[in-house]
Amino acid sequence: MQPSWLACRFDLPGEFNAVAFTEALRGWVTRHEALRSQFIVAPSAPPGERFLRTTLPADAVRIRRSAAADFTDGRKLARYLENLFDREVLAIGWPGYLLATVSRPQATTVYVAADHTLMDCYSIFHTTYEIQQLYASAHASTRSTAASILPEQPPSYLDFAEAERTASGALNAEHESIARWRSFISESGGQMPQFPVSVSEATGSPAAQPSGYTELFNASDALSFGRVCRTVEGNSFAGLLACLAKVGQEFSSSNVFRTMVPVNTQTERFQFSIGWYVGMGPVAFPIKRTDSFAEVVRSAVAGLDGLRDLARIPLPRVAELLGQPLRDPFMVSYMDLRHTPGASNWNTWGTTVFRSRCTDPDEVFFWFIRTHDGFHVSYRHPATELAGIAVPHYVERTKAILRSVASNGDWPALTSLLKNDRIAHDGHQTHCGDCIS
Repeated sequence: MQPSWLACRFDLPGEFNAVAFTEALRGWVTRHEALRSQFIVAPSAPPGERFLRTTLPADAVRIRRSAAADFTDGRKLARYLENLFDREVLAIGWPGYLLATVSRPQATTVYVAADHTLMDCYSIFHTTYEIQQLYASAHASTRSTAASILPEQPPSYLDFAEAERTASGALNAEHESIARWRSFISESGGQMPQFPVSVSEATGSPAAQPSGYTELFNASDALSFGRVCRTVEGNSFAGLLACLAKVGQEFSSSNVFRTMVPVNTQTERFQFSIGWYVGMGPVAFPIKRTDSFAEVVRSAVAGLDGLRDLARIPLPRVAELLGQPLRDPFMVSYMDLRHTPGASNWNTWGTTVFRSRCTDPDEVFFWFIRTHDGFHVSYRHPATELAGIAVPHYVERTKAILRSVASNGDWPALTSLLKNDRIAHDGHQTHCGDCIS
């Protein structure tokens, strides 16, 4: 089974208090039923009922500690942690997450890794905040029932998942949302959208994907970009999609931009609950070579209309109703994390989020993230020569257009057509791993 975990790291100040940390972890697990729940394989069960879920009572939570080793080489430590998470943090396993602490003279670094079925990106960031608060509360008191300053016990993600499953199970193939999905796939040539140019090899052999990271804006320029987008009746996400579409057209001469977009399905009631609150939705909108930035933004806004309703239907259920497998090889994720609890402290805490390595022959995924520091993108792509050139070039071109829009309110004055053969000569290759470095 290929690892599919998310992880975060953050620092706890001062001398490490193991008792307080144990108490904090017990409080964290107790608060979230999903962290006390596991899947059990039932081989003799009929299809669709192969996995059973069991939940540990809150009063039965125990935290087990074990010592690993001393490290003086950061790379060896990184490799040790990655191998540990790959081995222990699995969808079918118990408990599906793991924490490690690295003690240093000036602080203690905490690593939290959880299988992606347990947590989405917002949940992993929220975990940083919760453990910080629970640790500070336990550290300030010698009582095992140290009061927490967190909101009261959040509702269980399991309740959300049950309601989602019930709602999607009631749909049929003629539902208007499924009809929209059917049209989207039909207009994409009977398959999910691909990156604007082909970047996979004919053999389709999977290999560990390289990844990259690029800073797009500082905080001030990100604000400027947002203001420009609002003046043309859009928002930062619609403006970003417009820029991606412009670059995609330069690469492929296509007059339609298509991609898949993750959508946060978390309602206000579940805002402090940890779980997998993500649905995938389709986005498509036209773009002409002569369109201004304002015109493409308005087109993107129209393309986003109704996206949340489509994303509330789990993709496996959509595939079932359409009668065909669905796999999304081209994804654009946008997250504005400035209002996430604890976001203003991330620099102080040294907060970083990272993911397990991925082995795939054709996926091109982008994660655009806005924080108090600005706007940046993380991405991964196939381990092919063309992908190693085209995808970083796509990112750099997008960066140039984003900055032009932020400064001038429109595309760069001269937007040249970037043919595939020019991409191959002018590009560069990025080989940074997805994990700890």
